[in-house]
Amino acid sequence: MESAGAPGMRRLCGKFCRDQNATVAIEFAVIAPLLFAILFGIVGFGAQYGTRIALTYAATEGGRAAMVGLSDQERTSLAKTAIANTLNALSPLVDPKKSTVSVDFTKEASDKKVAITVSYNDTRFAELPYLPNLSNLNPVTVDFYVTDPSD
Repeated sequence: MESAGAPGMRRLCGKFCRDQNATVAIEFAVIAPLLFAILFGIVGFGAQYGTRIALTYAATEGGRAAMVGLSDQERTSLAKTAIANTLNALSPLVDPKKSTVSVDFTKEASDKKVAITVSYNDTRFAELPYLPNLSNLNPVTVDFYVTDPSD
């Protein structure tokens, strides 16, 4: 025997079972964390990759500037100035205060090798669990060779 309220319940259940208005919102709620994790990972990795490219560019500019110097002291000064100017120009991406620049000279055969190294220690992204720490990366090194044509 059916009670008087049973047909009403059947109609109500049938309406909710067929109604699919909220399914898109529920599916988005399930997928959104994965999508946002991928999005933030791409943005964070892009920032780190851009920083690495900026450091390489700065070291290369320092090497080019060092080539016009006549003495080792002048080459060192020109290289450090060019690197500082480049890092300052890229300062939203790179913090120039967190970089260390070294310029080394060695003699190889008839050439003089100028090795420019830029080390960078930045922990801005260290709190993010999916990004590596920039402090653990190898420093950027660029080698240039100066040949004296009079030799």
